[in-house]
Amino acid sequence: MRLGGLILTGGHSRRMGRPKEWLPFGDTTLLGHTCSVLCECTTPVGVVAREAGQVLPPLPSAAEVIHDPDPGGGPLQALGAGLRWLRERHGFTDDDAAFVAACDLPFLTAGAVRWLCARLGDAPLLMPVTEAAPQPLAAIYRTVTLPAIEALLAAGGRSPRDLGKTPGCRRVAEPELRTFDPSLRFLTNVNDPQHYERVRQRDE
Repeated sequence: MRLGGLILTGGHSRRMGRPKEWLPFGDTTLLGHTCSVLCECTTPVGVVAREAGQVLPPLPSAAEVIHDPDPGGGPLQALGAGLRWLRERHGFTDDDAAFVAACDLPFLTAGAVRWLCARLGDAPLLMPVTEAAPQPLAAIYRTVTLPAIEALLAAGGRSPRDLGKTPGCRRVAEPELRTFDPSLRFLTNVNDPQHYERVRQRDE
């Protein structure tokens, strides 16, 4: 099985008040950090931008930018665009998959991606599920899920979370997740300016 990487970066960051992808993190940005992590463990790596005019920070040379053909379709549309890119541009088959991440996962590691991938088995997708909620933007999707994505979009869906109901979905519950990371740090995302400042302090 081939494993690509997709980073969805089309959100408007309304709660943050400025684009999350540009937020400084260490010696790079949140998006740059996530790209670097996925470049360690997946290939190819695609960054799904909101539209052609979206300005992104500098990225690793191995990362490619994909422009969502329907900027108003939300993250589910962006996920579909990324999987189609893997299939059409890079020859991914139904058995191949992508680790799909939000751009604001400051403590994601290549080890976490590999650990989750090892639990995919023959499932069409794998989604971590904490007590708070499913985590669809730190999950693995085979390209075979494209018809399910298109059906959800046709029905008005916008969230990849709805794919957790796909038959055969491998849901990794919190107790199992904590065997890898007792604090679930690798699933931390950045929600607002106060949370971002706390995250930066933990990185320093």
